[in-house]
Amino acid sequence: MKDISSQKAFEKTYRLPYLLGVFLGLNAVSDACLMVDGANCVMVKADLIAGNHDLFSTLLSETGRHRIICTMWTPVNPPKNPEKKLGAMLNSVAGSGQFRVVLLTGLPYCWLAGMDYEGMARSVSSGAPVSAIPAKSMDSDWLDGYDLTLEAFARALPAARPGKRAKNKVALVGYMLDRNECDHTANLKELTRLLKASGLETVSIWPSGGSVAELARVSEAALIVSLPYGRKAARTLAAKYKAKLLETGLPLGLKGTSSWLAAVRRAAGLPGSLPAEVLNEERAAARAIAPALRALLHKKVMFSGDPYLYSAFSSFAAELCVSLPMVFLDSARRPLGAGAADGTVLFSPSTEDVKAAMGALSRYQLPHLAVVNSFALTEGFADGIPFVELGFPSYGHHCLSDEPFLGFSGARALAARMLNSLQTRSKARSAGADRSA
Repeated sequence: MKDISSQKAFEKTYRLPYLLGVFLGLNAVSDACLMVDGANCVMVKADLIAGNHDLFSTLLSETGRHRIICTMWTPVNPPKNPEKKLGAMLNSVAGSGQFRVVLLTGLPYCWLAGMDYEGMARSVSSGAPVSAIPAKSMDSDWLDGYDLTLEAFARALPAARPGKRAKNKVALVGYMLDRNECDHTANLKELTRLLKASGLETVSIWPSGGSVAELARVSEAALIVSLPYGRKAARTLAAKYKAKLLETGLPLGLKGTSSWLAAVRRAAGLPGSLPAEVLNEERAAARAIAPALRALLHKKVMFSGDPYLYSAFSSFAAELCVSLPMVFLDSARRPLGAGAADGTVLFSPSTEDVKAAMGALSRYQLPHLAVVNSFALTEGFADGIPFVELGFPSYGHHCLSDEPFLGFSGARALAARMLNSLQTRSKARSAGADRSA
């Protein structure tokens, strides 16, 4: 695998900003609020989520009761006593009764001016708990922002409750719930269902789109399964509630799902292999996908999105007998899973980097299909290539009914989407040839 990252200064790169990840974490918890110390220019990032990507987002309100609040501090006209103003706003919001947790962060120029957000959060003594998120938007990306937001929620929860916990009770921490539509609700139902079939009870998923009270049920878990988008939060919760910790990838594809379930069972101390019910489901999913292999066999797929989703998808691609010669990742450089495909991988590439990489491909290496997010499409990464929108953001594909991409049901649904995209383009070309004849 060739790993390339853009090194040029001041160029437009395919790397999503820190605060966008913070906003996604907030969007996934229904009764929390975020106060951003700084100008209201940050509100534009909320528009990249609310309505466009997530039809059911509650970040913004038609009545002006937004769950993102700005102090309006600008470098041009800074407040005379910023600590006093911020403290008054925090106490007012925390004591309003509208929110169960208030998160606090700031723009870099406020932090550089000496604002102590952790201290300000601790100074609020009544109302909802306040938890600070580091002001790291200058040197971190959206995946860091999401993880640190989940960690802030973890710190806001009460201390552990005494009592013995059943070893089969698990919590999933670090799920990327980037929207409240039915692709993600279906994923959560699928994982909960498969864990139950494997002898495990899911007591909490971080986050699931629900309330802070639902997050708090993590204290009932004997085992915390750390998904890749919330490693820091999972470690904080495991230490806080003295639970066992298991770090995993995403359960995507057939082998990816069965291996993940087996690992969770082992970590929970359940004896034996996976139950027959689960193995039968894997076989049924494989039989359902098998006819699609005729169209997918030896196809080349371009992937654009986040590195954790790529690592999981690359293993599924091998099961579908497709290759991944070109990969563009929208984050800072991160370790990739052992199953990552052998191809050119660019972290945070510029548009010029992408054009050069695509232009260097021979006609026999050109992708037949692109599995990408919407930003890759708007930047022209997949011009002229049939595509499937997957991951954040997804502006052209919304889910109003169950459409998972994780677990065995997700493997079937994702394979079908890839097949249909290829077939649609093939039929369109045939129709065009007929008309020109």
